[in-house]
Amino acid sequence: MKMSVALTALTPQDRKLRESRLPLTAEFLAGAWLVFAAFAYSYSFTLSATAGFWNSLACGIAVAAVALVRFGLPERARWLGLVNVAIGFWLIAAPFAFGYPVDGHRDAIRTNSLIVGVLLAIFSVISVTVAYRRHSGEFRE
Repeated sequence: MKMSVALTALTPQDRKLRESRLPLTAEFLAGAWLVFAAFAYSYSFTLSATAGFWNSLACGIAVAAVALVRFGLPERARWLGLVNVAIGFWLIAAPFAFGYPVDGHRDAIRTNSLIVGVLLAIFSVISVTVAYRRHSGEFRE
């Protein structure tokens, strides 16, 4: 009985902090997916596919690391969210820059990069906006 009272007795500031961490959780999951996808998709041994493998792996590790740092230090690492915004836009451009193969099942690699890039850019922009609004005082009660 006391536990249910404690869970519902969150202050508005606690609720807003929890809501501001939702986009960070989505960013971390996108990074984890990129690392998993690097190994899950069958990359061929062409130059563009090998670049796609390393691009997915490096971007996934960087996104997950940035999200974890921002989750642990929300006030000190606000600016770090811009790194994930840039990585999101890079993931959108990477299939065209590397010339990912578009034949057969390899089209999934291109589609994965585009979808994750768009979602990561959206979640990162939301996360950075919320962090700066919290810091400036607009978000506090």
